[in-house]
Amino acid sequence: MRLIKLMIAWVAGIVAASLYPGFLFYWLGLLITALLVSWLFPTPRLRFLVPILIAFAAGAARYDLVPRTSEIALYNNLGGLTVEGVVVSEPDVRDDRIDLRVEVSQVTRIGQTVATSGLVLVQAPRSSNVHYGDRILATGILIIPSVSDTFSYRDYLARSGIFSIMQDAAVEVVSSEEGFPFFRTLFSVKSVARQSIQNSLPEPSAGLLTGILLGDARGLPPVVSDAFSAVGASHIIAISGFNMAILSGVVMRLLARARVRPLWAASLGIGVILLYTLFVGASPAVVRAAFMSSMLVVAELLRRKTYVPASLAFVTIVLSLVNPSVIWDVGFQLSLFATLGLALFVDPLTQSLNTLLLRTFKDDHAARVQGFLAEPLIVSIAAQITTLPLVLLYFERLSLVSLVVNLLIVPVQPYLLILGLLATLIAFFIPVLAQVLYWLDMIFLGWSLGVVRAFARLSFADVDLKVDPRLIMAYYFAIVGGALMVATKTTWPQRLAHVVQQRLIASSIIAAGLGIAALLFLVGFSRPDGILHVWWLDVGHSNAVLVQTPDGAHILVDGGRFPSRLLTAIGDRLPFTDRTIELLIISQPDPFDYSALSDVVDRYQIGRVLTNGQPNLRPDYLALLERFGDDQIVAAVAGYVVEFADGVRLEVLSPQQPPELSDSLNNSALVVRLRYKDLSFLLSSDISQEAQREMLRWGQWPLATVMQLPNHAGIRSLNQQFLEAVQPRAIVVQIDPTNRLGDPDADTLSLLGDLPVFRTDQSGTLHFWTNGQQLWHVGDR
Repeated sequence: MRLIKLMIAWVAGIVAASLYPGFLFYWLGLLITALLVSWLFPTPRLRFLVPILIAFAAGAARYDLVPRTSEIALYNNLGGLTVEGVVVSEPDVRDDRIDLRVEVSQVTRIGQTVATSGLVLVQAPRSSNVHYGDRILATGILIIPSVSDTFSYRDYLARSGIFSIMQDAAVEVVSSEEGFPFFRTLFSVKSVARQSIQNSLPEPSAGLLTGILLGDARGLPPVVSDAFSAVGASHIIAISGFNMAILSGVVMRLLARARVRPLWAASLGIGVILLYTLFVGASPAVVRAAFMSSMLVVAELLRRKTYVPASLAFVTIVLSLVNPSVIWDVGFQLSLFATLGLALFVDPLTQSLNTLLLRTFKDDHAARVQGFLAEPLIVSIAAQITTLPLVLLYFERLSLVSLVVNLLIVPVQPYLLILGLLATLIAFFIPVLAQVLYWLDMIFLGWSLGVVRAFARLSFADVDLKVDPRLIMAYYFAIVGGALMVATKTTWPQRLAHVVQQRLIASSIIAAGLGIAALLFLVGFSRPDGILHVWWLDVGHSNAVLVQTPDGAHILVDGGRFPSRLLTAIGDRLPFTDRTIELLIISQPDPFDYSALSDVVDRYQIGRVLTNGQPNLRPDYLALLERFGDDQIVAAVAGYVVEFADGVRLEVLSPQQPPELSDSLNNSALVVRLRYKDLSFLLSSDISQEAQREMLRWGQWPLATVMQLPNHAGIRSLNQQFLEAVQPRAIVVQIDPTNRLGDPDADTLSLLGDLPVFRTDQSGTLHFWTNGQQLWHVGDR
């Protein structure tokens, strides 16, 4: 258990450093302090806490050493250029392109060549003849990877050190064979094996076997891969600890029948895993799966339930020491918890199944049924106990037929895998014999595909299901933590349970009192604090502002396009007992600003809705408005005022008159000013220069302390006279760093002079708060 505790502290340190980056010297200071304390005060009490503190500080320090950008990323969004570098991984061939990871050595822009460094993901035409180790010239535009509603491609690539993408690149090979000869050979063998499968089997059987055998499921059409996901069988079509365990298990069972000593059998089993890992290319995901499955082999040899959890803790520390970002890798998490589930729950579930079967059948029949059900049923349940919460967390879908499907297809997987592997190996020497084996393997491939497709067609195969991450965390603490305590024979839970049973009434009263006290604390902590809070939410290249007045009323101005990001931003800031937004403002009928609001209406009660009254024929906008009563919607123009009892005043400054259907959206957007005592905030939405001049012509006085730059500080988005009339002390810009418009425009920013500028692309969600005289601010990053 000691190693597990150190691993938890190490991971906690990595997570802490990711939430509070830039404190390397603080973490190093904490590490040195812990080391000094352990040396100066070697007491028994500190003997437990100091290693935990050291592991925490070391994990945080390691994460803070991870680069957050690269030299080549300085050229993002600067227009056309050419980079030169070496392809450092196997080219990823997709249906419409080929992805190349290129270690850049120089960049040429505007006729000037400069030495540089860093990784770039080059996306070239699929016909490009590029291989690992080729030195290439790639011409195009470098951009920042995108961020969608539920997936950040930017963060995903950043974990592997990539901060730039070049899409639709023109590629020219300069020279070849600059990579490591070992990896060139591996990738060449894998390519030949893939081609052998494709030449011998029709689709989708070829794509399925390639996914199972080589970990390359790109050949499967989306309709088939979606079917595997819908029935909870995605683990079949990717190299994982499951596939590795099948391979090593088959080998060890054959050796056991041959009466080979357990030590030799385990060694050969791990050797087969190693050879298989090399055969399929030794990618990071495959290496992780090999590590995990090897732990199961050794645990079986030692027959110790505690070996696998401790070994997984050691593997986690080693892998995250090499690359701390692996902690957030979904594939790593699934492999880790699947292996942990197999180690902790296979034996207890097998014993329970045996007990049930012995009560139902005779001894010999029970043994046969148990032998048939053990692998497909027990292994599937054991793995799903620990992986299902992660699937719900990341994919928000639950398969209702997973157990049945796995019961039908898992038993044939050893035959499918071994037969396919033999055929692929023999294809290098005797293609005719390999073809016969491939045809035999089609029996198992066809069965797997048929079962998956049949169940995926059922209307109830899977359902959408969103689960609060806190519930998932509590589940892991209870289930996995409890299993670990049983495996390690921890005694204090039994002693605690005995005390609770002896003093049941007193324990219940104490527990209830603690629960009520915690609830009262949370309610008190979330009460209004008499301060005006304004958050410019980081929801992409859209407008979204959340306001909490001193007495706790809430105003939401627009919401962007991404429901998950918006709901998370609101949920993180509203009290957990408050499900009401008193005022919703839709500044204009632009889907970039209102698309996510429908989901907000599903979750929160809406008081009054303020719009600019502009007619719009978009079905989604009309559907959104239909969800409100006629008495809720107010079409506001300049002069409309909303006053709150706590002294907050909301003033509409634009449009000057009700807009028509044909009017420009940006000429008619709602502009509101939020005032509280001596300070004010101007929320300018996407108003155009024409609308800014119109406000001044009508005599509007837009003076404000904090000003939101209109239209994301785009080209010609700010009028100089309008800026002078506002006289802001601070500027806010809502920007998506991956936008293709080039925002913010350098000329627009130059108009601001020395004014402080706060940007969501640099600081995340921006939080301003004021008591009416003083102003404070902070960013999420």
